[in-house]
Amino acid sequence: MINFFRKIRRGLLSENKFSKYLLYAIEEIILVVIGILIALQINNWNENRKDTIQEKVVLKNLLENLDLARSQSVSLISNEDTLKKRLIRILGIGSDPTKIVLIPDSIFKRAVWDLESDKPTFNAYDNLKNTDKLSLIKNKSISEKFTELEFRLNKLNDILEDRLSVHQIRIDDILEKEINFVPLVKSNVPEINIQNEEENDYNRVLTDGRIRNLLGMKLTFTQDVIDRRKDLDREINELIMLLQHELKQ
Repeated sequence: MINFFRKIRRGLLSENKFSKYLLYAIEEIILVVIGILIALQINNWNENRKDTIQEKVVLKNLLENLDLARSQSVSLISNEDTLKKRLIRILGIGSDPTKIVLIPDSIFKRAVWDLESDKPTFNAYDNLKNTDKLSLIKNKSISEKFTELEFRLNKLNDILEDRLSVHQIRIDDILEKEINFVPLVKSNVPEINIQNEEENDYNRVLTDGRIRNLLGMKLTFTQDVIDRRKDLDREINELIMLLQHELKQ
């Protein structure tokens, strides 16, 4: 092609047809520019295609991680609900407060001792964030939802830390000073003999205003944690729907 245009140029110059030579030169430049633009377009198409493929991989990884996080979230909320019910039971503040409730060692221990501090894990999101691959996600709604997810996770973390702090400083004190803890160990270490141990009268213990207040505080914190966990759970479910819809496009 280049040799072809050279021959045309030489012929036109030798014939002293400068205007025609100039026209051919312009046409040649236009063809070169068009070729460059086509090459750039193909290159851009290839880059966009690669980005789209990488974006799909990123979205699938996030979706898999969120599916796992949703299962974790459901389990953690269930654990919190169980703790809430145990606290209500030992405090005798259920739907029928006149009903006499028997409090086994195992129930008292779990109500006072147990504390759920785990959170759903978002490893895929954290890894992508650290490697700056989240920029591959073109859908702004998804990016904004992950920002909201982080906000909800931070709110949950704050209330978990507050509850843990109060628990360690004040509520654990009940098990240390107010009761005989050895019988409570039986549920974890069934082979021990507690026949000679003094039995705990939990109904008497729970008439102490200070103890009731502390357990009431734990109940309040637990309800706050449940609310925060449910907020996070909603964000997880909404993100899963967004990702599923995006992957179908």
